[in-house]
Amino acid sequence: MRTFIVGDETKLKAVSEKLLHANLSQVRSEAALKALQEANPHADLNRLARGTVLFVPDTPGFKVSTTSSATEGPLAALHELLDEALGLALEETAAGSNARLADQEQTVKAFDDGAVKKAIGDPNVGGQIRESVNAVRKGFEADRELAARSEKNITEVGKAAIAKLNELGKLLG
Repeated sequence: MRTFIVGDETKLKAVSEKLLHANLSQVRSEAALKALQEANPHADLNRLARGTVLFVPDTPGFKVSTTSSATEGPLAALHELLDEALGLALEETAAGSNARLADQEQTVKAFDDGAVKKAIGDPNVGGQIRESVNAVRKGFEADRELAARSEKNITEVGKAAIAKLNELGKLLG
């Protein structure tokens, strides 16, 4: 579906000359104008006002050059909105991951502290402390892997969504 904004040519004959191919037979011209009226029940084609927006069907007989895509603007706006939202999500995910990583590095440094190492070496409780430290380190590693996958997934979802929007734009004309 395409759109046409009525300008100075408010008479049906003038609009027809703008919208329809010149070499159409009378029958095809009438069929095209009927399709135009069906696509625009809000408009009286015999009494058009300047600025009226007409929906032009994607049927033979209509000139594409004098009309605009009805979906181009909204799809472009949706594309921009999606780009911004995904960019922000990726930025915030990365910032959260970086903050967690910095906290984890501080914790790992604490594990290497002499007092912790001494406690790990204690024959009474050292085994439990060592298990706890190792479990925390494994948790940190799993968290880093999850953060990397999250950022990758956001990027991939964004690319897939943009590709689908582009497909939709081609489908709608």
